[in-house]
Amino acid sequence: MSHVPSSPDWLAAQSAANASNPFLYLEHEHLTFGDVEAMVGHACLFLQAAVATVKGHNAAIWNTDPKLTVILLLACARLRWPATVLAPALPSAVLARHIAQVPLTLLLFGTGKGPDEAQSRTFDGAVEHLAVEIPEAGSNSSAPVWSQPNTAMIGNPDLELTQGWVFTSGTTGTPKAITVTFGNLLWSTAASSYRLGYRISDCWLHCMPLHHIGGLALLFRSLIFGFSLCMRSRFDQHEVRNFMEQGVVTHAALVPTMLARLLDANLDLTAPGQRFRTVLAGGAKVAESLRSECKERGLDVVASYGMTESCSHIAAERPGRASRAGEGPALRHAGIQIRSIDGEQLPAGHQGTIWIKGPQLSLSCELDSQGWFRTGDWGLLDDNRSVHVLDRQDGVFVSGGENVTSRHVAESLMELPGIEHAWVTGVPDREWGHRVVAVMQPSANRVPDEHALRRRLRTRLAVHEVPKQFVWVESLPRTELGKVDAEAARKLVEELQR
Repeated sequence: MSHVPSSPDWLAAQSAANASNPFLYLEHEHLTFGDVEAMVGHACLFLQAAVATVKGHNAAIWNTDPKLTVILLLACARLRWPATVLAPALPSAVLARHIAQVPLTLLLFGTGKGPDEAQSRTFDGAVEHLAVEIPEAGSNSSAPVWSQPNTAMIGNPDLELTQGWVFTSGTTGTPKAITVTFGNLLWSTAASSYRLGYRISDCWLHCMPLHHIGGLALLFRSLIFGFSLCMRSRFDQHEVRNFMEQGVVTHAALVPTMLARLLDANLDLTAPGQRFRTVLAGGAKVAESLRSECKERGLDVVASYGMTESCSHIAAERPGRASRAGEGPALRHAGIQIRSIDGEQLPAGHQGTIWIKGPQLSLSCELDSQGWFRTGDWGLLDDNRSVHVLDRQDGVFVSGGENVTSRHVAESLMELPGIEHAWVTGVPDREWGHRVVAVMQPSANRVPDEHALRRRLRTRLAVHEVPKQFVWVESLPRTELGKVDAEAARKLVEELQR
């Protein structure tokens, strides 16, 4: 008989208390906490029977179905198997850089939806492959006895137990695996709830991918607090507008790109009696003009600041008290400092490097002697202790809620035939936050076909990294030392946008 796992089983706790309450609203199915509890129990039995589990596993979940991904994530948590959700659309070369950092032993995917031949070669020799098909809700199969909640287990969880790894693009373009523990998720949830005010009657729109910390953290917040999720595999602005205007959802976690598209879809929440309350905006800075538009449409936008290393947001504005700029003060139990290049703490209003501190910080973070983490972001604190993120120091900018590393994109471009030199930047954009623009010097003054160029880039870069605009020049501006003159190149791009 299987042992009772000692990981914090928040699903079991919610199922015992609110089994008939709605948990997941999917495209074609509504599941209660009891439904999901039973399906996770079946998944645990299936996994234990299908693979050797003497020493447990580090599992990778490769899947496009959000329902199956949720079930497998929670089953792995119950079995104490660290689980890493992989983005299924990654090119093989990018995927290889991801999995090289994680000690994977098992690859889980939906029946008939496994990796292609090139991707399988990336995994070969490292992991065992297993196709999984989960029984539908209401199956007659009996659930495992040990899936019932254990009060000691829930009341005294192992907070240092690894939930899994989540990837960030990092500061050099090389994907970096960040360790996420149950303690990170619990502290992040508690601090967020103090700021945002969760209720069991809430229903959050969930359209963030589960391989991102924002999507993963929101799933666990719903498990801990017992509110519902309206989960979608993709963002459709017209569908979401209807959900918000009709009161289907009370909250949404969105990136600024999604906000802009909602406004373009004529979202209007100014009618009296609206049930929708708040958008938690993250992943990129919310432009002042976009905030103003949202306010005119009756949309309360709470800007936030965070990263994978801080297990989602570590600072956020207060609902109903949004400013025209800034990402809000640090959450409870967390701290934010601004330091000079020499490490001196700076007073309010002075620009410098952003440092953060708090129990939700990942074990992957390299901390100073006082427990502070250097983020690589550049900003300031105002007189109300609200952080204002101004720029990145490491050549990284955010486009559509995703990190883009200028150097990595430029190097990928210069590996292609017909391109002598390349320089990449992010141009401020209402919809994307930043639009990826590449300034390039062609070989022998012959400009390559841009459609063919984009096709080649999609095999080397993630979709959000592929430039949306190419600028061709006879030669890139350079300094006396022969380096690309970034200031001159940026001015060139700015002039072309006018």
